[in-house]
Amino acid sequence: MRTAVAVILFVIMALVSVLPSSAAEYRKTKVAVLDFQQQGRFETEGIGRIAAEWLTTSLVETGRFEIIERRLLNQILDEQKMSSSGLVDPTNATRLGKILGVKTVVTGTIQHYETIFELNVRLINVETGSIITADRVRAGSTASLRNMVNRISERIAHHFPLQGYLVQRKDSSVMIDLGRQSGVVPGLVFTVFVEGAPLRHPKTGEVLSVERIEKGSVKITEVREKTSLGTIIKENGEAFVQAGQQVSSIQMERIMRQEEIARHQEDERKRLEEEQADRKKWEEEAKEAKEERVKQEKKLAEENRRQTGQGRVLTGLATLVVFPAHNETLTALAISPTGGIIAVGDDDGNIVLWNPSSRQQIFTTPAHRGTVTAIDFSSDGKFLASSGKDKQIRIWDINRQHQTASITVADKPTDIEFSRSGQYLAVASDGKESWIWEIKSSRIKTIKNNDDVLAVAFSPDSRTLATAGQDKAISIWNSDSGKLLRQLKGHNGDVRKLAFLDNRRLVSVAEDKRGFVWDIKTGIQLRQLGGHNEEIHHLAISRDGKKLFTGEGKSGDGLVISWNPESGRELQRYRASRNIDQMWIAPDGTALVVGHDKNLSVYKLN
Repeated sequence: MRTAVAVILFVIMALVSVLPSSAAEYRKTKVAVLDFQQQGRFETEGIGRIAAEWLTTSLVETGRFEIIERRLLNQILDEQKMSSSGLVDPTNATRLGKILGVKTVVTGTIQHYETIFELNVRLINVETGSIITADRVRAGSTASLRNMVNRISERIAHHFPLQGYLVQRKDSSVMIDLGRQSGVVPGLVFTVFVEGAPLRHPKTGEVLSVERIEKGSVKITEVREKTSLGTIIKENGEAFVQAGQQVSSIQMERIMRQEEIARHQEDERKRLEEEQADRKKWEEEAKEAKEERVKQEKKLAEENRRQTGQGRVLTGLATLVVFPAHNETLTALAISPTGGIIAVGDDDGNIVLWNPSSRQQIFTTPAHRGTVTAIDFSSDGKFLASSGKDKQIRIWDINRQHQTASITVADKPTDIEFSRSGQYLAVASDGKESWIWEIKSSRIKTIKNNDDVLAVAFSPDSRTLATAGQDKAISIWNSDSGKLLRQLKGHNGDVRKLAFLDNRRLVSVAEDKRGFVWDIKTGIQLRQLGGHNEEIHHLAISRDGKKLFTGEGKSGDGLVISWNPESGRELQRYRASRNIDQMWIAPDGTALVVGHDKNLSVYKLN
C-alpha cells in the first residue's frame, strides 16, 4: 500500500514539474535595461541614459516584464566596477545578468550621423550568452526618439509571448488564465494549441522541440485582473477548442502589429521628406535673407554715417527715442508690462523711471548703497523690485513712489524676477544660493546651488523656477516646494540669462557663444541658437514668446540677432557700434531698449 501511494505521489510531482509556469500564476520575465552607448554628436547630454529610461517605462507598460530598478542596477555596476556604456559585449552583459538574477539583458547603441538617428538594441540570453535578437529603428530627429523607443519596446515584446491556458468554454465564449496583471489588453488574439510528440534528433536522440498542434484562435473582449474573456474567431474542427488547452499570443500578435509598424514606417518616410523640403526651403530663404541683409546693412551704414547721433548704437534698427545721458553708468534695466515705463538702475544706487513717450523722468530715488544689480516689474505694473550690492531686496509702490517691503540676503544679488502671479520674487546671488521670497507671508525658501547663480526665470504659470550660472547647468525647481525637478546640461560656459517662451520651453544663453531652447519636461534641447562668435550676455523675449533677441557682450562691433523662436532660425543681424550693457524688449514686441554706458536708447521693431 505504501509503495502504491509513493508511486502515485511521484507521478503527481512529475506532472507538476513539467507544467508551464503559466499553469499557475503568470510570471513576468525579469529584465535589466542598460544605458545605451552613444556614438556620434548629440545636442542633449546623456541621451543614452534618457533613451534607456524611456525603454524601461515602455517595457513596464506592456505588463510582461519585471525590470530591475535603475538605482539597484547602478549600485551593482559601481560595486562591480563595471560601466553600463561598455556592456554592449554579450560576455560582460551575461556576467552582469547573472549577478542581478535576470534572464535577459537589454543593451545597445544610439547613433547620430548626418541627419539620421539610429537606435540599435540587442537582447542577450544570460544563461547562454547568445543574442536572442537584434533590432534597429531610425528617425530623422531627436524629437522622434521617444517614438523610436516605443517601437523597439513593441518588437521586444514579440519575443516574449503571453502564454497560458484556456480554463473555460461556453458555446463560442472562452476564459483564459491571463489578465491585466500579465499585460493582456482587449483586442489581443491568441492561438489555441496542444503539445504533441517530442521531436528528436534522428542521430543523437536529443529532444529538439515539441510538436505544436493548433486548435484555433480566440480574440480577447474583456480583461480582468487575473483572467480574460474572449470569443472563438477560428476553430480547426468541430469542438476543437477545449478547456485545458494552451494559448499563446506570439503569432497573432505579430500579425496585429504589422499594419501599425507599416504605418509608423510610412509616417517616418513622409516626415523625413517634409524635413528635407523644409530644409531646402529654409536654405533658399536664408540665402535671400542674407542678400537682403547685406543690402540693408549697406544702406543703413550710409544712413548711420549721415546721422551720427548719441543714441545710435545699433546699426540696422530705426531709433525711436534717445534719453538724456545719466550721471552714472547704467547697471539694470526693465520695462513695465504696458510698455509705458522704463526703469533703470545705476552704479551709484539710484533708480530712475522714464516715460518713453515724453522722454520725461517720472521719478528718481536713491534705492541702494552701491550698485543696483537688478530690477523687475510685477505683472500688473504696480510694483517694482530692485536688488543692490548692499544685499538688500526692495519692493516699490510705483504710484505712491515709496518702498513697501524689503529683505536682506546673505550674498550680493545678481538677478531678480517676479512670478506672473505676483506671489513670488526669485533672487539669484553670487554665493551659491538662490531664494524664493513669498511676498505676502514674508517667507523665504533657500535653494542650494553648486556655484554662483547669474540668472533666474519663472514660467508663465509661476509653478516652475529656473536658475543657472557658473556651474553651466540649468536647474528646474518647483516654485511652491523649492524641490529640484531636474537639471539641463549642454552649455560649456557660464549661463548668463534665462527666459521662458511658455510653460514648457525655456531659452538660455551663455558665454560659450550658444543659446538653447529646452523642453523642461523632458530635458531635451529643442533648438540651438548658434549664430554668435562672441560670448552671449543678453537675452530679450516678448511677453507672447514670438520675438526673441540675443546679444553679445563684446565692446564694439558686437552682434544682436533676432530669431524665430519656433524654428530656431536666424532672422536678422544688427551690429552694435558700442558696448551694450543692458537689453530689454517691450512686452508687446514693438521696441527694443538698449543701455550703453550712461545712455539709453529705444529702437523700433517691425
